[in-house]
Amino acid sequence: MTGSILIIEDDRSIAELERDYLEAEGFSVSVARNGKTGLQAATDGDHDL
Repeated sequence: MTGSILIIEDDRSIAELERDYLEAEGFSVSVARNGKTGLQAATDGDHDL
């Protein structure tokens, strides 16, 4: 894996597009659907970006 990325995006189709592209490039990707869960994931997780 190249790194771990957290995507915070409320539009499901955009989040899926970003996730698919980044995973194809070798990244480990997590997706949060809103700011509240995104902030929690960013605080609790071990993401590079």
